[in-house]
Amino acid sequence: MKLSIIIPCYNAEPYINELMDCLKPQLNEQVEIIVVDDGSKIPFESDIARVIRKENGGAASARNVGLDNAKGKYIAFIDADDLVSGDYVNKILEKIETGFDVCEFSWKTIGSGTFMDYKLRDATDRLSNPSACTRVFKRSYIGKTRFTEYKDAVEDEDFSRRLGYLGDGFKREYISDYLYFYRNYVEGSNTKRFKQGLTKTKRITYYFDHVTADMTDLLKEIKREDKYNEVWLLTNRCDLPELKRWCQISKPFHIWTHFLRGEPYADCEIIEPPIQIQVVIYIQYLHVIGGIESFIYNFVRTFYKTYDIALVVDTISDTQFGRISQYARIIKKPQKMIKCDTMIIPRILDDYPRFIEARQTIRMVHACRTNPKWYIPNDSDLVVHCSEVSRASFNSDGIVIHNPFHTNKKKALFLISATRIPAPDKGKNEWRMMKLAEMLNKADIPFIWLNFSEGKLDKPPKGFYNMGIETDIQPYIAKADYLVQLSDSEGYSYSVLEALTNNTPVICTPFPSAAESGIVDGENGYIVPFDMNFDVNKLLKVPRFKDKHTNKEIIDSWEKILGQPMPKVYDPQQKVKIRATREYTDVQMNMLISPGMEYSVTLARANTIINAGFAERIE
Repeated sequence: MKLSIIIPCYNAEPYINELMDCLKPQLNEQVEIIVVDDGSKIPFESDIARVIRKENGGAASARNVGLDNAKGKYIAFIDADDLVSGDYVNKILEKIETGFDVCEFSWKTIGSGTFMDYKLRDATDRLSNPSACTRVFKRSYIGKTRFTEYKDAVEDEDFSRRLGYLGDGFKREYISDYLYFYRNYVEGSNTKRFKQGLTKTKRITYYFDHVTADMTDLLKEIKREDKYNEVWLLTNRCDLPELKRWCQISKPFHIWTHFLRGEPYADCEIIEPPIQIQVVIYIQYLHVIGGIESFIYNFVRTFYKTYDIALVVDTISDTQFGRISQYARIIKKPQKMIKCDTMIIPRILDDYPRFIEARQTIRMVHACRTNPKWYIPNDSDLVVHCSEVSRASFNSDGIVIHNPFHTNKKKALFLISATRIPAPDKGKNEWRMMKLAEMLNKADIPFIWLNFSEGKLDKPPKGFYNMGIETDIQPYIAKADYLVQLSDSEGYSYSVLEALTNNTPVICTPFPSAAESGIVDGENGYIVPFDMNFDVNKLLKVPRFKDKHTNKEIIDSWEKILGQPMPKVYDPQQKVKIRATREYTDVQMNMLISPGMEYSVTLARANTIINAGFAERIE
């Protein structure tokens, strides 16, 4: 076998089909095609290629699999979304007869966008681009060298430096004909994703007018960055020749980059990488307490182990920040674009955030349409109501998923409620609270009633206490004789849900979602009339029951929307150890950091400090 053509493929249709049609008439017994299907959603099949399927790991790992399985004396690489000439194979086989380590050939772009044309006219012409696709390699020249799988972009550049085919010291041939054609624009191509900052691998550019021989710290830093990133050094003079192994060195020119370090350099376009997250919950203002606030907290508590979740807010109280940040990252007023798989907007009154780009957007509806001016914005892929009652009140085509809940089994003993005061959307709730307390006192039924709310009930009756704000009332609910909820309307009351899941009965009015929440009069609580005309003594017989509430169906419904869980890349509780590489003032720690100092910070904070070039990670 003279020639093995290796083609990494990931969801490359229809481009790869056109490539196969081009190669098919060129094949003979001296040539093999190896397509490495890198976990495509629809497995690739071919009648002319040997197809090797593997889990998705990137182009570098796919090429390495191809190299490990190749039988040819010479190796060529083609990207699945590019094209080659009709005499690509014959021209290469002819040149193989002369023998070479590396053979370069002319190439140009096709399609819309900036046109590029690299024509080799004689043996003195050289290709400056590091692409492995515009060259053929003798397999013995490659040897055991493989593409770096740490990098998920620009792996050719790293491969070229380690093999040295941009320099000298090997037998070189060239083919003047145009054999390779790059597609200039392919939706979702890795090259485009790399420039946008969507790959893990980033471009880091250093500028120094003169790199002196004593700049050994720079050598260490660039060597460290090269493991995961593409590194450029722009300089007019470099006295550290060993740097060429770890980065691309060039005279200063106009360049785009994700991070610029070193001396100031004006001729540079800095492309801020977006923040990438699996699931974003966006809300403009997060109140101290409320149903939506409870939804967000319970949602992140339920799903933080299987999804990367971030809460993006304009304003958030310290209390909510403290408890939610244990399970999700919190981003306040972001200054850069955020890209995510799913964005959830839990409040219909919030504007759509234009700085978040999501593959799917979900509008949550946590209320009934008690105000005729309320409407569901037509800006999402899916509308999710917290109850059938909510959906019916809006006459919506959305789906219903009841609120997820994280059960806390701590117990306490008292009558309890958690109702906002004032709360005009809940109707005569405050009047009913006063009335029930008065009825209990008149019937000489002793009670302690704690109501957690930002507001206060004026001149509360004996036994009723305004407790102020408490974000987690489950320990009290779990020990209470009853949870009290006396609203005119509730979308899907979290207080009721908290009570039932802690086996605490409920005293409630007959708002429509009470039955949907699972309240059965006399079995797990009492449904009292809106006018409060009932015998209060019946409350002395406290129902005992075992609640069968489970989150499984709710979790299954959400996972169906959110998609297959992927490996998490962010753990808000994870801390890593780093070592300072230069002196700086850490604003979060409020202290001066000296070079060599070792300290532990969160993973997100570590990445920020490392990307800024102030520290290195301690393995």
